[in-house]
Amino acid sequence: MVSRSEDEVLNIVYVGSDTDPGHYYLFDKVKNTLKSLVSPMDWLDKSQLSPMKPIRFTSRDGLTLRGYLTIPKGSKGKKLPLIVNPHGGPYGIRDTWGYNPETQFFASRGYATVQVNFRGSGGYGRKFQQAGYGGKWGAEMQNDLTDTVKYLVSEGIADPKKVCIYGSSYGGYATMAGLTFTPELYKCGINYVGITDVSLLFDSLPKHWEPQRETLKKQIGDPNDKALMKKMSPLYHVDKIVAPLMIVQGAKDPRVVKKHAINLRDALEERGITLSDDEWIMKENEGHGFQKEENKIELYTKIERFLAKHLQ
Repeated sequence: MVSRSEDEVLNIVYVGSDTDPGHYYLFDKVKNTLKSLVSPMDWLDKSQLSPMKPIRFTSRDGLTLRGYLTIPKGSKGKKLPLIVNPHGGPYGIRDTWGYNPETQFFASRGYATVQVNFRGSGGYGRKFQQAGYGGKWGAEMQNDLTDTVKYLVSEGIADPKKVCIYGSSYGGYATMAGLTFTPELYKCGINYVGITDVSLLFDSLPKHWEPQRETLKKQIGDPNDKALMKKMSPLYHVDKIVAPLMIVQGAKDPRVVKKHAINLRDALEERGITLSDDEWIMKENEGHGFQKEENKIELYTKIERFLAKHLQ
């Protein structure tokens, strides 16, 4: 139930699945009637959609990790090109089972997608979330992503030579951490409004985040600890990057300011790496994630082209 009247008699009910974008109904609790309202994506052919399956395995330090794997429909499910898609947040946020337009987009192009709820994610209790506190960015939290790849390779599902990492916000940070701290693991990476300099994240906190500063210090790490900030910030390790990289940023992003992307691009250029128009997307009229239809179409067109070039 996603909405209800003040007296709780009328309820909006959503019904969907991993291969069904869903349908909304009006449920009258007094009359015990259910009335069809709308299917937001009734034009979509559900028979072409790929199933999302839960996975569970153990991390290198004994933590039980859970997530979801979407495998292209009609494939044998073996030796597939893989997209690792870490969620944003990261704390208290989690990936869930259900219809996901991005994973379906990737599956329709032949890519498996894994979304793992690494330590720090919500939904698994306080201990699991706090396991990601205190300097774990780029370390134990990143190890969980590495262990996910190794698990899927060991199961014969993923082709170890065709693994890409793609994420936004913290997921963009994890993308850059993957390319810098485990460069041997990934064939390419897509950083979408991702954090590249953890010190800059603290220096540019939006005003409405200021009350959370002390909490963020406990969760992420003390910004006054310059050695820690440098250690966990991918910006200071760009010399390790060997895989092709795509950077996507909104110029009006209040959370992850555009300087994160610009500084990363400049650092790459200092090493003689120039990003093409397909690899650098900076939109002046966007914020923390693209909202305008024309920008979304351009973004996914270029993502499709980028993946086809480096994962096939």
